[in-house]
Amino acid sequence: MSIVDEAGTVTKLQKYKTIVSNGQSTLKALLTMNGGATIAFLTFIGHLMEKGTPQPQNLQVLLGALQYFILGTFFAVLGYGLIFLTNCFSYVEWNKTTNAMFGLTLVSSFASIGCFLFASARAVAAFGAVTQSRTAMLYF
Repeated sequence: MSIVDEAGTVTKLQKYKTIVSNGQSTLKALLTMNGGATIAFLTFIGHLMEKGTPQPQNLQVLLGALQYFILGTFFAVLGYGLIFLTNCFSYVEWNKTTNAMFGLTLVSSFASIGCFLFASARAVAAFGAVTQSRTAMLYF
Protein backbone atom coordinates (compact mmCIF):
# COMPACT_ATOMS: atom_id res chain seq x y z
CA MET A 1 0.00 0.00 0.00
CA SER A 2 1.41 3.36 -1.00
CA ILE A 3 1.59 6.29 1.40
CA VAL A 4 0.29 8.52 -1.39
CA ASP A 5 -3.05 7.86 -3.07
CA GLU A 6 -4.00 8.48 -6.72
CA ALA A 7 -4.70 12.18 -6.13
CA GLY A 8 -1.19 12.67 -4.74
CA THR A 9 -2.27 13.20 -1.14
CA VAL A 10 -1.02 11.35 1.92
CA THR A 11 -3.24 8.42 2.89
CA LYS A 12 -5.31 8.35 6.06
CA LEU A 13 -3.31 5.37 7.35
CA GLN A 14 -0.03 7.25 6.95
CA LYS A 15 -1.45 10.27 8.80
CA TYR A 16 -2.57 7.96 11.61
CA LYS A 17 0.86 6.33 11.84
CA THR A 18 2.49 9.77 11.97
CA ILE A 19 0.21 10.90 14.80
CA VAL A 20 0.88 7.74 16.81
CA SER A 21 4.64 8.02 16.25
CA ASN A 22 4.71 11.70 17.26
CA GLY A 23 2.56 10.96 20.31
CA GLN A 24 4.92 8.23 21.45
CA SER A 25 7.92 10.53 20.93
CA THR A 26 6.24 13.20 23.02
CA LEU A 27 5.49 10.73 25.80
CA LYS A 28 9.13 9.53 25.72
CA ALA A 29 10.28 13.12 26.13
CA LEU A 30 7.87 13.70 29.02
CA LEU A 31 8.95 10.49 30.74
CA THR A 32 12.63 11.34 30.30
CA MET A 33 12.11 14.91 31.51
CA ASN A 34 10.10 14.04 34.63
CA GLY A 35 12.02 10.85 35.42
CA GLY A 36 15.36 12.59 35.03
CA ALA A 37 14.24 15.46 37.23
CA THR A 38 13.08 13.00 39.88
CA ILE A 39 16.45 11.24 39.91
CA ALA A 40 18.37 14.52 39.96
CA PHE A 41 16.22 15.87 42.78
CA LEU A 42 16.61 12.68 44.83
CA THR A 43 20.38 12.96 44.35
CA PHE A 44 20.28 16.58 45.51
CA ILE A 45 18.26 15.70 48.62
CA GLY A 46 20.63 12.80 49.36
CA HIS A 47 23.60 15.14 49.08
CA LEU A 48 21.95 17.60 51.47
CA MET A 49 21.31 14.82 53.96
CA GLU A 50 25.00 13.77 53.80
CA LYS A 51 26.18 17.33 54.45
CA GLY A 52 23.84 17.87 57.36
CA THR A 53 20.15 17.74 57.96
CA PRO A 54 18.36 20.57 56.19
CA GLN A 55 15.94 22.74 58.13
CA PRO A 56 12.49 21.09 58.47
CA GLN A 57 10.76 23.88 56.53
CA ASN A 58 13.29 23.47 53.70
CA LEU A 59 12.76 19.73 53.65
CA GLN A 60 9.01 20.25 53.22
CA VAL A 61 9.58 22.52 50.22
CA LEU A 62 12.03 20.04 48.69
CA LEU A 63 9.67 17.10 49.14
CA GLY A 64 6.79 19.15 47.75
CA ALA A 65 8.70 19.69 44.51
CA LEU A 66 9.76 16.04 44.38
CA GLN A 67 6.15 14.94 44.75
CA TYR A 68 5.16 16.78 41.55
CA PHE A 69 8.11 15.40 39.56
CA ILE A 70 6.99 11.89 40.56
CA LEU A 71 3.37 12.73 39.68
CA GLY A 72 4.52 14.03 36.27
CA THR A 73 6.36 10.74 35.69
CA PHE A 74 3.18 8.85 36.61
CA PHE A 75 1.11 10.85 34.10
CA ALA A 76 3.69 10.18 31.35
CA VAL A 77 3.56 6.42 32.03
CA LEU A 78 -0.24 6.60 32.19
CA GLY A 79 -0.17 8.30 28.77
CA TYR A 80 1.76 5.31 27.38
CA GLY A 81 -0.91 2.94 28.65
CA LEU A 82 -3.69 5.13 27.31
CA ILE A 83 -2.13 5.41 23.86
CA PHE A 84 -1.89 1.60 23.79
CA LEU A 85 -5.57 1.30 24.68
CA THR A 86 -6.42 3.94 22.08
CA ASN A 87 -4.73 1.81 19.43
CA CYS A 88 -6.48 -1.34 20.65
CA PHE A 89 -9.91 0.29 20.47
CA SER A 90 -9.05 1.76 17.09
CA TYR A 91 -8.14 -1.70 15.80
CA VAL A 92 -11.55 -3.10 16.75
CA GLU A 93 -13.15 0.06 15.34
CA TRP A 94 -14.82 1.30 18.52
CA ASN A 95 -14.70 4.88 17.36
CA LYS A 96 -16.36 6.60 20.33
CA THR A 97 -14.17 4.73 22.80
CA THR A 98 -11.10 5.44 20.66
CA ASN A 99 -11.89 9.16 20.69
CA ALA A 100 -12.44 9.13 24.46
CA MET A 101 -9.14 7.29 25.04
CA PHE A 102 -7.34 9.72 22.75
CA GLY A 103 -8.78 12.60 24.80
CA LEU A 104 -7.60 10.97 28.03
CA THR A 105 -4.14 10.51 26.52
CA LEU A 106 -4.01 14.23 25.76
CA VAL A 107 -5.18 15.11 29.27
CA SER A 108 -2.54 12.82 30.77
CA SER A 109 0.19 14.38 28.61
CA PHE A 110 -0.81 17.92 29.53
CA ALA A 111 -0.98 16.91 33.20
CA SER A 112 2.58 15.60 32.93
CA ILE A 113 3.74 18.90 31.43
CA GLY A 114 1.86 20.86 34.09
CA CYS A 115 3.38 18.81 36.90
CA PHE A 116 6.86 19.34 35.48
CA LEU A 117 6.40 23.10 35.24
CA PHE A 118 4.89 23.36 38.73
CA ALA A 119 7.58 21.10 40.23
CA SER A 120 10.29 23.13 38.51
CA ALA A 121 8.95 26.34 40.04
CA ARG A 122 8.80 24.68 43.47
CA ALA A 123 12.32 23.30 42.99
CA VAL A 124 13.66 26.78 42.26
CA ALA A 125 11.96 28.04 45.43
CA ALA A 126 13.42 25.10 47.36
CA PHE A 127 16.93 25.77 46.06
CA GLY A 128 16.52 29.39 47.10
CA ALA A 129 15.32 28.43 50.59
CA VAL A 130 18.16 25.96 51.10
CA THR A 131 20.73 28.46 49.83
CA GLN A 132 19.42 31.20 52.12
CA SER A 133 19.43 28.99 55.19
CA ARG A 134 22.94 27.69 54.42
CA THR A 135 24.18 31.25 53.90
CA ALA A 136 22.59 32.31 57.19
CA MET A 137 24.30 29.40 58.96
CA LEU A 138 27.68 30.59 57.64
CA TYR A 139 27.23 34.02 59.22
CA PHE A 140 26.37 32.68 62.69
